[in-house]
Amino acid sequence: MNAKVLIIEDNPQNLYLIEFLLHSAGIVTVSANNGRLGLQVAQKERPDLILMDVQMPEMDGYETTQHLKNDPQTRDIPVIGVSSYAMPSSRKQALAVGMAAYIEKPLVPETFLSQLEPFLP
Repeated sequence: MNAKVLIIEDNPQNLYLIEFLLHSAGIVTVSANNGRLGLQVAQKERPDLILMDVQMPEMDGYETTQHLKNDPQTRDIPVIGVSSYAMPSSRKQALAVGMAAYIEKPLVPETFLSQLEPFLP
């Protein structure tokens, strides 16, 4: 698979797990540890998919996604929210700001890649 995924995640353990799972499937990753840096990396790298933590310092995942969707250079990149927020209102807010899907933490390694497949080239 020749896909590139941007992971915007501030927790090093979560980042490690996501990178490990994606690399095991032959997916190239780039990462950012906050929303502001994530915006810069998205514009520079033009990934096929963005995995977005929701709760981050400086700029949360909802605001970061809004910026991505308002930018003509990044608006068509699918964004998947990844969060420990399990409330229905969190999922609703994620979809309202333009996230294509929402995956709850803790991640389930056995099903994680299959949840991403519809959004990868």
